[in-house]
Amino acid sequence: MTMWTVGIETSCREGSIALLLDDDLVAARTLSGDGRRHARSLVDELQCLLRDARVAPRDCDVIAVSSGPGSFTGLRVGVVCAKTWAFATGRTVIGVDTLLAVAEGVPDAIHDVDVIVDAQRGEIGVGRYRRGEGGFWQLEDGRRMVSAADWIRDLPPDRVVTGPAVDIYRDQLAQIVQVLPESLCRPAASAVARIGRRRVLRGERDDVWSLEPVYLRRSAAEERAEQQTTGP
Repeated sequence: MTMWTVGIETSCREGSIALLLDDDLVAARTLSGDGRRHARSLVDELQCLLRDARVAPRDCDVIAVSSGPGSFTGLRVGVVCAKTWAFATGRTVIGVDTLLAVAEGVPDAIHDVDVIVDAQRGEIGVGRYRRGEGGFWQLEDGRRMVSAADWIRDLPPDRVVTGPAVDIYRDQLAQIVQVLPESLCRPAASAVARIGRRRVLRGERDDVWSLEPVYLRRSAAEERAEQQTTGP
């Protein structure tokens, strides 16, 4: 039995979407380079992707979506789209760790990698991944938010680093550790789709009602609202 899987990646400024038939990439499209525009472009781009592949929305068995960490707005747009699609068609929705999707694109010769994402205010989110059984990546010790300066200072020289935040800290990191090329530092929708498909084949599912984006910190608006509530 064949399986159609859609991948949605909107955690970064430049998002992407992809369509798999089993494990084969059928089509992929890049979204706008401005994450704030994903809300306006995502549905239209998905319609074009499926139309060109002659696949109906209801034919897609799995909708896999990058669930974070990443951009507040981008993640909300992607997750809401995926949940709405799954609810309307009765299909399966799967949230995919964004940092794991980055690790998915790391060359086979590398067996350990640190994936970093910008958490603003001089902080980064870090996930350390190691290849496990079958060559698939596994998260070690959970994701954490740390001071970028402290983390870079304490890095051992044998580390390999990738992830969206490399764009910010590349010059500092390159003096200490191996930093992967820019083309390998961002999550791809095709990776999101493949990871989501593997989860479904293992019998995993996410609940369309409870699936939510994963954030490293609350939004600035939420923090301001709390300050106004609690006072000085």
